[in-house]
Amino acid sequence: MDDMLTTSAQTVLADLCTPQFVRGVELTQDRRAGRELWRQLEALGLLDALVPQTQGGADLPLAQAAGVLFAFGQHALPLPAAHTMIARHLLASANVPAPRGPIALAIADATQRAAFVPYGQVADAVVVETSTGTWLVPLKSACVEKHGDGLDATVRFDTRTAQPLPARGIAELGAIVTAATMAGAMQRVLDISTAYVNGRAPASRTCSTFLALERQLSVMAGHVAATRAAAEQGCAAHRSGEQRLASAIAKARASRAAPLVANGAHGLMTTLCNAEKVDLQLFTRRLHAQRLQYGSEAFWDEVVVGSHARDQRCVVDNDVVGIFDALDEVATLRH
Repeated sequence: MDDMLTTSAQTVLADLCTPQFVRGVELTQDRRAGRELWRQLEALGLLDALVPQTQGGADLPLAQAAGVLFAFGQHALPLPAAHTMIARHLLASANVPAPRGPIALAIADATQRAAFVPYGQVADAVVVETSTGTWLVPLKSACVEKHGDGLDATVRFDTRTAQPLPARGIAELGAIVTAATMAGAMQRVLDISTAYVNGRAPASRTCSTFLALERQLSVMAGHVAATRAAAEQGCAAHRSGEQRLASAIAKARASRAAPLVANGAHGLMTTLCNAEKVDLQLFTRRLHAQRLQYGSEAFWDEVVVGSHARDQRCVVDNDVVGIFDALDEVATLRH
């Protein structure tokens, strides 16, 4: 990973992407919300990190920018910056000028005229894949409807007003960057939980209680490390013949770990203090939502084991468990 790029991202996000800022954007649900931070990310070159140098970017492989994706998750960035990095790379490859505002990634639903769009309420455009192709859809010409309690939206669009793109595999790309941002969010959840266990537990806690809390933290740390390892491998496989498989493994591991880490943290915080007094929910709520975005663990498990999955469920379970056991072992060695 590019340490300088990651440090730049961490610095600006620590200064500007505070919990108060995140809540403000989520409350406002306005497409123009958070644009000062967006301009800062733009000025640092983070959003064009994957774009070729001849087109004004840094021409980095996604593996070198993985630390930036982790940082977006660690700070609960309420803007689709990770999506925009991928979208700008796709647009540059097609020699299509990229909008300078936030761009989301999406897959059309069965009607092929609508899509669930993560961050759709704060995006200017969406790269959406349909059965007939991939399109750049400006949201000012689409119907954007609020979806759920967050910043996501249902977007109804007409491809006659969209720009066609020679790109496929949007689900894989969305899965890679979502897995990476989830890894960052899980790390933040683990950090918050560890701080409360070590610093705010009652002074009279029993030895057995403390050991139980420590064991829970250790379990959470294992899931976080394995998710990060899978996300790093997914980023490294970007634009290679292994991209789909690596994306599947990364997103399945992240989605499987998300409720375990989130629920484990809330359990610890309930033991030690009132969880509503901290910012834990900003991250755990996002983890629960991202678990399903671009395919849940059940969807990607099928991809991992191949087209024979539907007819050989017992083989699927054994193969998937073996893959994730191997990831966990690698993560344990690193941790």
